[in-house]
Amino acid sequence: MKLAWTVLSVAKAGCGPAENEDALAVEAGRAAVCDGASEGWGSGLWARHLAEALVSAAVAPPNFAEWLDAVRQSFTPAPAVSWYAEAKLAVGAFSTLLGVAFSPVPGGGLKFHAVAVGDTGLFHVRADKLLAGFPVETASEFGNRPALVGSGPGAGVEPAWFAGRAESGDRFYLLTDALAEWFLRSVEAGTAPWQVLDAVSNAAEFENWVQSQRANKHLKNDDTTLVRTRIVCDPEVQYGVAVIAGFQPCGAEPVDGVSGCRPERGPRDGDAARGAAAAER
Repeated sequence: MKLAWTVLSVAKAGCGPAENEDALAVEAGRAAVCDGASEGWGSGLWARHLAEALVSAAVAPPNFAEWLDAVRQSFTPAPAVSWYAEAKLAVGAFSTLLGVAFSPVPGGGLKFHAVAVGDTGLFHVRADKLLAGFPVETASEFGNRPALVGSGPGAGVEPAWFAGRAESGDRFYLLTDALAEWFLRSVEAGTAPWQVLDAVSNAAEFENWVQSQRANKHLKNDDTTLVRTRIVCDPEVQYGVAVIAGFQPCGAEPVDGVSGCRPERGPRDGDAARGAAAAER
């Protein structure tokens, strides 16, 4: 079983790619999307640092505080270039945080664990049905002051946790706030926004679609990022695919009792759990 990834990002109108403060990272069975906030100085750099740290090591409720302390200590802020920047530098940088990690389940299939601070959203779709949204579940939850992770020492953070099972054919979407809000408004209007996102296959198509949605006032003018993963059981899939450790290509013999093709037949809707109890099952 494999994960086929698509990663796309467009800066807000009037800004170049270098000014995009969204950050994403994908490595093996982990992905992260972080949205740098304008409140601080160098928040895009901090968002990239957070995203890279999320895919570099396992994060769980028992070690989150220690992990974040280490991430803060290893961060080098952007240099201040003016008195205004110096004032913001003293406050620190800020970003939302969203990470998801996939791992094999004995007997087949995958489980996933996710952590979030703020309004960057994870959406799980199966058989053309939205199973879950995390940590935001309704469009009304979006506002101008989401929870943020600061780069400064000592600032307490209370992340949300989420876990569940995944099968071959499932899709997961990691979206920064403008796109996540559009996604949920579309769901609440009775449409299937994942079908729209699945029709976008490259950077040019994504940029054109984002610009058209902004022009029609359907999408806020903000940095806009999509990380999409599809759980596949297809040996022909090559580009953008990370093979989960312990899994074999389709048709291969199971390794240590774990089949690479048989989908998990465990709980479906509602098997995900919030809170610290969502760590390991």
